[in-house]
Amino acid sequence: METASSTTTAPSTQCRIPSMAADEFTADRNWRNLPQRLERLVEVLHELDPDNFSNNNYGCSDPQEARRIAITAAVMASADCTGNKLVQSFQALFRASLESRQSTTVTSNDDNDEMNEEEEEEKEEPDELFANGADLVIFEHLRTLGWIRSNGFLMPAFGAAVHRAILKKVKTTIAGDFEEEGFFDTIQAWCESTVEVWVTDVVGPDRFEQENWSKRLRHCAAQCFCLVRIDEIFDIVCEFPDSRPAVAEIQSVMEKTKMHSQLGDALRKSLVRRLNHPGANTSQIIDCYINSIKVLREIDPSDRLLEVVTEPVRSYLRARNDTVRCIITSLTDAEVGGDLYEELRRQDARPLEAIRDDSDDEEECPTFDWQPAPSITKPKGTFLAGSKGGGGGDILAMLVSIYGSKELFVNEYRVMLADKLLSNLDFNTDKEVHTLELLKLRFGELSMRNCEIMIKDMDDSKRAVNSIHSDVKASGKAAPVVDSAVVSHIFWPPLQNDQLKHHPRIQAGLDQYSAEFCRLKNPRRLIWLNQLGTVQLELDVAEEGPDGTPIVETREFNCSPLLATLISHFEDKELWTSEDLSNETGIAEHIIQKRMGYWVSNRVVKIVPSSQSAVVYQVASQEHLLQGEHDVDSAMMDLDHGDSQAVSLFAQEEEKMGVYESYIVGMLTNLGQLPLEKIHNMLKMYVSGSDVKFTQTPSQLSTFLKYLCKQEKLECGPDGMYKLYKK
Repeated sequence: METASSTTTAPSTQCRIPSMAADEFTADRNWRNLPQRLERLVEVLHELDPDNFSNNNYGCSDPQEARRIAITAAVMASADCTGNKLVQSFQALFRASLESRQSTTVTSNDDNDEMNEEEEEEKEEPDELFANGADLVIFEHLRTLGWIRSNGFLMPAFGAAVHRAILKKVKTTIAGDFEEEGFFDTIQAWCESTVEVWVTDVVGPDRFEQENWSKRLRHCAAQCFCLVRIDEIFDIVCEFPDSRPAVAEIQSVMEKTKMHSQLGDALRKSLVRRLNHPGANTSQIIDCYINSIKVLREIDPSDRLLEVVTEPVRSYLRARNDTVRCIITSLTDAEVGGDLYEELRRQDARPLEAIRDDSDDEEECPTFDWQPAPSITKPKGTFLAGSKGGGGGDILAMLVSIYGSKELFVNEYRVMLADKLLSNLDFNTDKEVHTLELLKLRFGELSMRNCEIMIKDMDDSKRAVNSIHSDVKASGKAAPVVDSAVVSHIFWPPLQNDQLKHHPRIQAGLDQYSAEFCRLKNPRRLIWLNQLGTVQLELDVAEEGPDGTPIVETREFNCSPLLATLISHFEDKELWTSEDLSNETGIAEHIIQKRMGYWVSNRVVKIVPSSQSAVVYQVASQEHLLQGEHDVDSAMMDLDHGDSQAVSLFAQEEEKMGVYESYIVGMLTNLGQLPLEKIHNMLKMYVSGSDVKFTQTPSQLSTFLKYLCKQEKLECGPDGMYKLYKK
């Protein structure tokens, strides 16, 4: 083979020398010999006659640069047959060299990139390859060849190696740790002491200063820091406020990288994947949503990032049936507590302003095409200031803006307050008064007027009970066994009013109290809601003693009036059928069987085997216990032994929708017939601005229209068109 050392070689031969050297450089598949092959390539570069490259087609007037271009082009052309392995090997070389500079080598389980055989060999023994400063010679050869300049063909591989090393260091330093401070300063110090020194050796001191590598490396460290935290952003949100140090550091570093859109996109996808599904509890979704508000406002107080990221969660919460109840429970229940409970008690709380319904906006959905505010520095104490939608910027305003109307929350609190007041046997309303005053500050006094009257009813009822008991005691009569909560039904939500015929002894107590109340409040009269209330009973129940022998034990029960009436009938006789109990109480037989399961499960009565279709019940005795006939059939147990809610949800819904009936009849009278969608849209338009707000979904409206059809007020054709019923 012709050597390239002769200076008298013909020009055509000189042009072939780079190709021959390139073939020799790429022919060796043992990448451990890379330093020796680079040295040979540099020798060939120096042996080329500059005069043969003074007038060339390489696009430059400098013969030395032309020779570099010729060598580089020949190597790249020769390397095509091996694909991208040449660049990969250099990237592995850069990584191994940088790792050898560190005092200790830290491995990462996340480092799963595929490496070829030669790269693995270099990874296994990096010290041997770079012993005694061998890497400095390699870098000098690369600079001579012009491969690691800003436009050099190894610059992408060099940049990737630097980025990979910094990212690996960041992961091992900060991953999963959200409560410590100063991580970014630690990374920056490591870059200055290790990476910058190594990069200076690679590119040379002059180019390090000219190409501003120090600034580029600091920016790369900031980007890697943000990438790691972006991958963990959902966990950071869930652990807030414990993760506040990490959030503060993210905010500071984001100022340098402007990677807000990447963070927002990652958090948005995580929220949708982790929260927007039936398996997630509504209260947990709300807690995570609140934490998202806090974290994103720390990072971007302009709220533009918050608006984009949380929109899918807001839409999903709006579709959940129990969202409003969960919010009100968190606001008012100390046992649930949390951020919302403290939110209601903030000293700087302001009234909620009118909030428009975002669901009706015709604007395009928010996108990530935005730029953060020039300065996101905010004074301490204004964390929740400023919010789109006119809601005042606090958490409660953000939650109310999900529905665009505070009436839904006021009505839900009214329902929950009714249940609390009617289950309060001692008429103590201090806690409810305190909560109501706080809610009045946020929702307005006019909105809470009905709730205020409901509490006043309980206070009036307490005074009436005390007066009646005092008067009866003074007259020498038997003390009343009944207390009552007298409600002004106009201001209360619709209450359960199912008919129930009480046992005569219970009815006698009610009649006595009614008479005393009429005497005290004449001419007012009481109308009893027979299925509401709590009855305190003492019953003698057969139990198994310590020695296994049956004993009779007196037990106390707090139960509903229906359960008290049912068990009272067993004082008259020991054997009853479900059919007979149904006739005595006026309650459907299947409900009787369900409610009697409570007394069966408490071993007060037992089911007697019978050939009758109706279930037969008998008072449980000591003999039954001895005979082993006291086993409880789990199918007959009624764990929910009473109506847990005093408010009739069906009646409430009917009352809510009933106000729209006149609107529907009016539009069908004028327009003849309309489909469901048209009726829904017209109701939203007609009712808007009046005292009655239309907030129902098309599904709820469809149920109400079917109810009107059943009442023969409307009729629906096979084409889905509704019209007035023609008799």
